[in-house]
Amino acid sequence: MLVCLSTPVLVKPPAEAAFEEWLDAFNRNDRAALTEFNARRFGEPEHNFEYLLDSREETGGLAVVAVERSEPLKFVALTLERSFPVQRRITVQVEDAASGRLEHITQEPLQIPQAKALEAFDAFATQLAAADRFSGVLVIEQNGQRLYAKPFGLGNREDDTPVQLDTPFLFASQGKMFTAVAALQLVAAGKLGLDDPLGKHLTDYPNQAMAAVTIRRLLAHQGGTGDIGVLQPDEAANRAWVRSIADLIRLNGDRAPAFPPGSDFEYSNYGFLLLGAVVEAVSGQSYYDYVAEHIFAPAGMTATRYPTLDEMDDVARGYTQAGDGTLVPSADQLPWRGTPAGGGVTTADDEVRFVEALKAGKLIPLPLLQEAISQQTDWYGYGFISSGPPEFPHWGHGGGAPGNSAALSIYPTNDMTMVCLSNRDPPVCDRLLTRLHWHLSPPSDADEPVGD
Repeated sequence: MLVCLSTPVLVKPPAEAAFEEWLDAFNRNDRAALTEFNARRFGEPEHNFEYLLDSREETGGLAVVAVERSEPLKFVALTLERSFPVQRRITVQVEDAASGRLEHITQEPLQIPQAKALEAFDAFATQLAAADRFSGVLVIEQNGQRLYAKPFGLGNREDDTPVQLDTPFLFASQGKMFTAVAALQLVAAGKLGLDDPLGKHLTDYPNQAMAAVTIRRLLAHQGGTGDIGVLQPDEAANRAWVRSIADLIRLNGDRAPAFPPGSDFEYSNYGFLLLGAVVEAVSGQSYYDYVAEHIFAPAGMTATRYPTLDEMDDVARGYTQAGDGTLVPSADQLPWRGTPAGGGVTTADDEVRFVEALKAGKLIPLPLLQEAISQQTDWYGYGFISSGPPEFPHWGHGGGAPGNSAALSIYPTNDMTMVCLSNRDPPVCDRLLTRLHWHLSPPSDADEPVGD
């Protein structure tokens, strides 16, 4: 009698099997495979899709170094990035074995010494620039010393003008920091109260419900004040005639708050436009003259200004990605002039000078600065983004528009300032500074400057 012996088929635990499927699709950089994986494992074809594509570009793919945990519903692997030798922990959590559906897949870049983190940062910036995905300026300072400073790519593609370290770029919503500082200067001088209603200073404001919104709510984006009507691609008709803060109030002044002020958070360009109008009413100066005299001059920001569209010959030209993937100039999507919500011009060095002036108490008293950079909501203070855990907080502001990406991050615990200005679509600057953020560990005496 013949006896047939069969080798048992080893079935991998659900979490490990899901990890291997995900890693295969991720490493192949296959959009169709990632979409299919998401649809089957998450029930959402687009689940974290843009983040997946970004992290694939950033890492170049992943190689497994070690399995740290292997359970039926949870799998944790330590991996090595292929683009630069830094590690990233991948965690897969399965809802239940029967369905194989996933709760999440997370990627955790590991901390490395600061000098190594700067090398990884430089490698990623160089990679993006070589692929024509980034052009701009990156500057990193610590303890008043420059650790890194490099220009990348072209400031003007039409005549092949390269970006220089002192090339001016549009700063988009970073201008909200300047408006906030202007308002807080008037608070420090006793001329303005954080709990003053808007209508106390704009006495003829058209909508009485909006006139009741306080300065504090405007600074923290809790006023329900909405957008300004000139920044979206389909708002070209408004851009054609709007020339002033008064014009923007004429365009938007009839509407009431979108929610009871203070009950919610909604990022608002119009709220900061109104703050700029208050600065004018209280100071007796135009907004542009006020910030030039009281912020840019004392901080030594000689290149920062609010030019009109006809005054930007020396500014890096913005380029946005069209639907077919080609790069096209984005100037036709700009308003005639920047506003208190943002849209002026600066350089990386001027942004560093602004931070140093703030930290030295030259612009507003230090206790008021501390209040402004503290979390008034989940991630925002008064005109400043405020984020991070208590042991490693950071503050600053970003900015983005078609053909314009900007980011400024300040880390008090290691006295580091990061600046990125770019003439390409957002969020390229956020991606670059995040790359450095995730890998940072406490500085050491051995850290050396990197870059030109």
